[in-house]
Amino acid sequence: MLLLWATHVPAQHISPSAGILEQIVVTGKKIESDEIVAGQVQTALGSDPLVFDEHVTVTVKNGIATLHGIAFDYWDVLRMKRLAKRVPGVKRVVDDIDLRIGGD
Repeated sequence: MLLLWATHVPAQHISPSAGILEQIVVTGKKIESDEIVAGQVQTALGSDPLVFDEHVTVTVKNGIATLHGIAFDYWDVLRMKRLAKRVPGVKRVVDDIDLRIGGD
């Protein structure tokens, strides 16, 4: 059996030079430019064999990805939106896709 205990040390007895209290610096994750994120979304759409993305383009502004173009199946639209949302740097996905059921 392992027993652990701690003792209380008053703050006035801790020397700042003792190295006990160290400064912690938190940095945010670097966000890529909108053009790079748009390219990554377009690549993600093109690499999925289940999505027909030949008539879809992507624009990104301030992390908001907008899908423009034509789709022939609503499931393609849903899948494209899911794929775009997974790309780092995309905060939101806007659907500006014209849905043409039956290829009309």
